[in-house]
Amino acid sequence: MTGDRDDEARRAPRPGSPDLDIGGENGSVQEDESGKAASGGGNDRNEEWSDAVADGTGRAGTSANAADTPEIAAQGHESSWGVEPWAEVGIKAIAETLGISPSTVSRALNGKYGVRSQTREMILDKAKQLGYVPNLGAQQLVGKRSRLIGLFLPEFAGEASQGFIGLIPPLQRLLNEQGLHALIFSIPHADYERGRFTTCVISRGLEGCLLLSGFPETHPMIEEAIRLRVPCVHFGNAIGPRCSSVSSDNRVGGLLAGRLLLELGHRRIGFIGGPKDLRISRERHAGFLEAFGAFGLQYDPALTANGDFSGRSGAVCASALWDRSGAGGRLTALFCANDLMAAGAIMGLAERGIRVPREVSVIGYDNDTFSAYLNPPLTTVHHDSEPIGPVALRLLLEVLEGKPGRRVTLLPQLIERASAARIRI
Repeated sequence: MTGDRDDEARRAPRPGSPDLDIGGENGSVQEDESGKAASGGGNDRNEEWSDAVADGTGRAGTSANAADTPEIAAQGHESSWGVEPWAEVGIKAIAETLGISPSTVSRALNGKYGVRSQTREMILDKAKQLGYVPNLGAQQLVGKRSRLIGLFLPEFAGEASQGFIGLIPPLQRLLNEQGLHALIFSIPHADYERGRFTTCVISRGLEGCLLLSGFPETHPMIEEAIRLRVPCVHFGNAIGPRCSSVSSDNRVGGLLAGRLLLELGHRRIGFIGGPKDLRISRERHAGFLEAFGAFGLQYDPALTANGDFSGRSGAVCASALWDRSGAGGRLTALFCANDLMAAGAIMGLAERGIRVPREVSVIGYDNDTFSAYLNPPLTTVHHDSEPIGPVALRLLLEVLEGKPGRRVTLLPQLIERASAARIRI
């Protein structure tokens, strides 16, 4: 299926294909719980992350209404450019303007009980009119919640997929809807300095963390997060008493890719994996081999090569597999464990005059944005059958409430474009 990304759809099994178990009730989500025994009780919270929400002062852009209100006249702040055009607008100023007590304003702004709905609405309207913004720094100084969530991104020295970058804006929106705020930290994937994660959490008063994909569960930062027992969600497989995980089922993804190529008549299919020590590479390979078993076929292990998830390694591996396959019959298809290696494979084959998909079909993995704009557009595996952001937020709110960590596995879907075609006999 070729066309816009909006037209991409999950593939249904083809008539005559073997029934394959891809797990999950009704093909949706698989969830497991873990960490209960070590959690010390579902509602126990570490003191650092259990303080109550409260008020603070705020800063606001000066408006005509604010400037005309004598009770909150702007007090300019000097800078190298002169007077900055903003003023302090605090709870007391709102209270004086409305002629009510500061404690009532505080309860209304923080969603506390004891304020009539009509009064609360009046206070919120006036706060918005005056440009009130809670001062998070002031809240922290008096021992109140920071409401800060750390987003930890992997920093790679070389070429790597940047698909996780697209998660940041929707995650920020979801956090803001819950009254939470994101701080972004870029952490080296290699040469990690032990203790850096702990420093980030404690120095900034983080209440929780989202550990984005790229950090395997064996990464020292992930191990440090679990030991620290800060509430967190790992976009992978790590799980602990205060750490939940959300990930895509890589085995199912490999199975979907292998099944499509077999249904298209291919039998000499090369596999280009990532580093052998990475779980995601092994799982995608296992699912790929499972498809062969479901068709009653043996796979030729000589058609397997391992790259490093870079485009260059995809080109090198594709060329090597093409040469290696000559004795037993040329390969007619390639499944690559990520889209960067698939892009490199297509380029490497083109340099040798081998056309995709006329002579070799290619399937990638990740559904990175660029994959729809390759020539030809890349057939690939998309990680999640539902948006991962809301699932991650739900898990984060659970561990923030003191619930034990658990694992949620989302099922991937196959995105068919033009790089995979029926074999030409």
